[in-house]
Amino acid sequence: MQIPGPDGFLISPDDPLRAAHLRLNDYLFAEEGRNTATTPFNVAPWRKLPKRELAGQTLSVLKRMRWLDEHDAELKDAHLARIRLVTLLRVLYKIKAPYTETDLIALLDDTSALLGRISPEGPVERVMEYLKTADLTPELCRALRNFQSSLKEEASGSQATLQSIRQCLHMLLWMDEWQPLDPSRCWSECIRRDFRAMTGERRTTWRALFKHLRGNAPVRMPAGWARDAQPLLAAVGIEDFRDKVEEWFAPFRSGEPLPLSVAGSHVLKCMVWYCAVANDAGLKDCALWLLDSKWKRKREAEKSLVALAEFGVSKEELTSRSLIKPQAPNPIPGYLRRLEKAVIAIPAALMVDDPDGKFLIVQGQLHFYRMFRPSGRIERATDKAVLELNWHSLPDQFRLILHSECDSEQQMRLRGFLLTNDSIFGHYFTVVH
Repeated sequence: MQIPGPDGFLISPDDPLRAAHLRLNDYLFAEEGRNTATTPFNVAPWRKLPKRELAGQTLSVLKRMRWLDEHDAELKDAHLARIRLVTLLRVLYKIKAPYTETDLIALLDDTSALLGRISPEGPVERVMEYLKTADLTPELCRALRNFQSSLKEEASGSQATLQSIRQCLHMLLWMDEWQPLDPSRCWSECIRRDFRAMTGERRTTWRALFKHLRGNAPVRMPAGWARDAQPLLAAVGIEDFRDKVEEWFAPFRSGEPLPLSVAGSHVLKCMVWYCAVANDAGLKDCALWLLDSKWKRKREAEKSLVALAEFGVSKEELTSRSLIKPQAPNPIPGYLRRLEKAVIAIPAALMVDDPDGKFLIVQGQLHFYRMFRPSGRIERATDKAVLELNWHSLPDQFRLILHSECDSEQQMRLRGFLLTNDSIFGHYFTVVH
């Protein structure tokens, strides 16, 4: 018999994930009765689940969510079940467990179909964990490319997390040994070409070294990365490594602008780090050839060239050689640029000009305001109080775009934007009389 769940999902008797779906039924029934305000989520039952069953349990959540998505129009409370399943999915991804290649492909494919509704966190991290003891396959690379092309900004969590996932994907797919080579795509295609020509133990040791490359690495070489890199270099052999680096880095002295992909920039950065870890004079010379390099995509090159700091090359020297752009003083953070754009996008109902254009009427979350031209005077409509922006109470970043004087239409509208959110930003204004 098919067993219906509280969300309407029917569990078939021959479903390979039947046991996992039955657990989901129990979970959803329990969540319906849980008071989230007074009773915390209980992760203990899921942590006690046998590790061999965790992959199937995770897949059952994704498959259930796909079904709910497909039948959304027919179900009144599909969104509630999905919210509860997303909560469980986050818990399951935090528990370390073995995943097979088949599990990972299903994980990537099912998540790809749901991206835009759920966060992309989880599958890529599981693939990277898998690669510590296994290798990529054509089928796994296909699933990774599909996942990459399906990524969306919606429901993706923080920008930093999404960026980290994208960087990891770039590096994982750089190691796709079945993708056709294209020298016009990136300088690093020469490395992929030579690696594919390697055989036997040499190919194995070089593959291990490449698997240690990181797309989401920080600006400076982490001590842990360097420590793990040492035995990988030793396995390859310093002579072989030096010979290949001399060959791969030789184009840097050609004077010709070289192509550089996002993945290639990560490869270049980590290869310079490997040269630093090797502590070899010949490899230091090779790394310093970068000072003579030219690139078609300077933005990507800048991310790599900072790795020369491991050889004592400062940002100032890179700037003087025009290899990286000088950092602008007091850069405006991204969220403040979004604040400026938000002023333009404010719904017309929240900021309205009076018929004569003498003042702006602002609808806040707590009060209405009048902002008079050209003086910039602010009146709170409810009690006629006159307000003034306490500029010195603003965070330093806000002061980069908000002037101390309301000396333009833009400055008045920026203040108006703050007042449309007066429950948050109202404390930056003081009553003067």
